[in-house]
Amino acid sequence: MLNFKCRNCGGEMSVDRRGDLLCSYCDSRFVFTDRDLKDYKEFRYKMLYYLSAVANKTAADSDAERIWESAEGEQFETADGTDIVINHIYMGRYDGVEIYTARNSVVFVFPSGCPGLADRFGNSLKCLSYPSADVRDLSQYFPHITGQFTLKDGRMMLAVSKPENVFPLGAFGSLPPVHAAWITSRLENLCCVLEYSGVMHGGIDLESLFINAGTHELYLLGGWWKSRTERGVSDLHMVRNTVKKLMGRYLSQAPGEYRRFLDSVTAKDAYDDFAQWDQVIQKGFGGRRFEKLDLTDIKI
Repeated sequence: MLNFKCRNCGGEMSVDRRGDLLCSYCDSRFVFTDRDLKDYKEFRYKMLYYLSAVANKTAADSDAERIWESAEGEQFETADGTDIVINHIYMGRYDGVEIYTARNSVVFVFPSGCPGLADRFGNSLKCLSYPSADVRDLSQYFPHITGQFTLKDGRMMLAVSKPENVFPLGAFGSLPPVHAAWITSRLENLCCVLEYSGVMHGGIDLESLFINAGTHELYLLGGWWKSRTERGVSDLHMVRNTVKKLMGRYLSQAPGEYRRFLDSVTAKDAYDDFAQWDQVIQKGFGGRRFEKLDLTDIKI
């Protein structure tokens, strides 16, 4: 895992959708040095090679080990003196919360002075409910908490489980419309679960979403500290904004129906919005079909 430190404040920087380095602490923006750019591209190519193999069901154990050779260990100490080491291949930051993607879990580290965020995360999940005809077991696409710890420095750590071949959406870079479309479908479907439960998530973003590129599954694992028990269209707005960011440079290649949907006013609820999206699939893409995600063709 590559880390870049801000020259102004020392905070950890991330790569934004324009390909620049952005500090989430002081909002400083920098361009890559030639050496940083080389290291970053080598890491991304290694990750995309493995993810492409997974997507096409050709991944071997050696491929998995290849990507995990890039894992970096982050050490924490709990309030009772226990050491915790997180080996992760990707670290993002959303709303001031550090998000570590480990092999079988996602770990959230909440800043000190905000003790209620981790509790809100867990309490929000208790409000979720599912239709009796839920044959797809939609609960698997929402977090299942496996541990919560108070750290020595006052921060809170919360871990949720994930399948091994599930990775943060932000790690994939910009995706073409045909792949962004199935992600949109999954998001619209999960918004229907939120609508049914009377929960507004409020944190749908690239850093809160995780996907299995091979099976076209999407998991809403992050951002739950922003949720509240009320209905509204905020999540549907966030879906549109997130998908636009996801397509990035490919947005102009999207069918006109798709672009108009992303720019449109949301429906009055998630069910009607899903129905509108279904029309986009039919008119803009000629119906539903499974397109393999060949990440070797994705531009970095």
